[in-house]
Amino acid sequence: MDLSPFVSETNLALKLIATSACTLVAWLLLSIDSSKSKQELAPESNSDRVNISSLENKRGSEGMGLPTVLSQTTLDIIVATAPAVAPKCLEITSHFYSNVIAKLPSLLAFFNPAHNIPVSLHQPKALANSLVAYASNITDLSPLLVPGGAVAAICHRHCALGIFPESYVIVHDNLMISIGHILGSIVTPEIYKAWSNIVLFLAKVMIDTEEDLYQMAEQREGGWSGPMDFRVSEITQVAKGIKSFSFKPLPGSPLAGKSFEFTPGQYLSLIVDVDGDGLTAPRHYTVTSPPGADFLQCTVKQIKGGKLSTHIHQHLKVGDTVKLAAPFGVFTLDEDVQSAVLMSAGIGITPMLNFKRTLGSKCRLCVHVDSTPESFAYRDFFLSAPTGKEKSNETLLEKYTRVPGEKRPSAQKLVAEVWDKLDGNGNHHFYLCGPENWMEAVSKELIGKGAKKVVCEVFGSQLATGCPFFQSS
Repeated sequence: MDLSPFVSETNLALKLIATSACTLVAWLLLSIDSSKSKQELAPESNSDRVNISSLENKRGSEGMGLPTVLSQTTLDIIVATAPAVAPKCLEITSHFYSNVIAKLPSLLAFFNPAHNIPVSLHQPKALANSLVAYASNITDLSPLLVPGGAVAAICHRHCALGIFPESYVIVHDNLMISIGHILGSIVTPEIYKAWSNIVLFLAKVMIDTEEDLYQMAEQREGGWSGPMDFRVSEITQVAKGIKSFSFKPLPGSPLAGKSFEFTPGQYLSLIVDVDGDGLTAPRHYTVTSPPGADFLQCTVKQIKGGKLSTHIHQHLKVGDTVKLAAPFGVFTLDEDVQSAVLMSAGIGITPMLNFKRTLGSKCRLCVHVDSTPESFAYRDFFLSAPTGKEKSNETLLEKYTRVPGEKRPSAQKLVAEVWDKLDGNGNHHFYLCGPENWMEAVSKELIGKGAKKVVCEVFGSQLATGCPFFQSS
């Protein structure tokens, strides 16, 4: 078969993408936002332990008939056709989302509509941008596959959503329809089969990885998988426009009386059926209760126009029942961290709460940017001096944008001030959470100064932004 029409001498970078076709399509298939820790392995099972799960669908890839190997012919076709597919990726993904949601409205239970067609290109861009990530990492794909990287983040998000194996078949079928629709007659039967095989091959890889994560979640203390009923036990106003919501298991629940272990920085998935039709997608909020407590808590800013945040701020009451999925996520502290700097803006303060609790004296400096002191959630906690520090201003740098005499600091000025407080020493791990443009600018400045490592967390699909999961100087 003559595939020469697909080979573009002017698009060599895109052709190179296909030499790692397996990983490329993993991103294309799995960059689902509905948008933190190293990818945890399930602990050894305890024969006396009964795992708690509400997941009812078949789990694991066994019996699905998915391919376990890829032929050389398949890879050769992908190498030749990738240049035709890559430039059309955003069109393909936009058509994919429009088509699949129109056909299967029940999928709205997995997608935040504010991030998707027709309201936003955020989610289609997340899939399309994956191609760029592969081009930039094509000679060394390890950054994409390491714990805490993009593929691990996708697997964690799928488990938070309760994605089940048959979902991958739906994605495969509709993705192939979109590829055919956008590319037209150039998709011959041979090309169709090659792309189909790669999608299904990677589906098996991800299904099995996610099963390991489900088991990890079930086997930790107070662990479970799938949505479980919890009762709202406390609601507290923690700052202007920000409330914390605490949850305990219902009486008689298999989780009643448990303490809840998770990795600091991970997020809960909150499921509230706002319209009574079962189609409100879960929202993901950082866990702000300490690990090992007998309750779970998340802290939520009311977003103008935000469907769920507005609903829970205005209508959720103590005693109401909601559903929670277990904590997941890859934005966590590195195991080898000896000194950390926590940098946040706005509601990005939430993961820093458990980071500071966990780090203790290893927290060298906290930096927070907000509109006013009244908008700074948990400000009193961050003002408290850790052991060995005499003054709070030695460990907290506050910047406000709507206070008389102050203005929003540029990334350059902010990082310069941080560097002065660190005595010019960049031998720290820097953890960032806030608006994506702010993180992108700050991380660039930090790396330019020689920061040992910079880790970012986007509230949403990180693949749709310019924020790397992590960087090192």
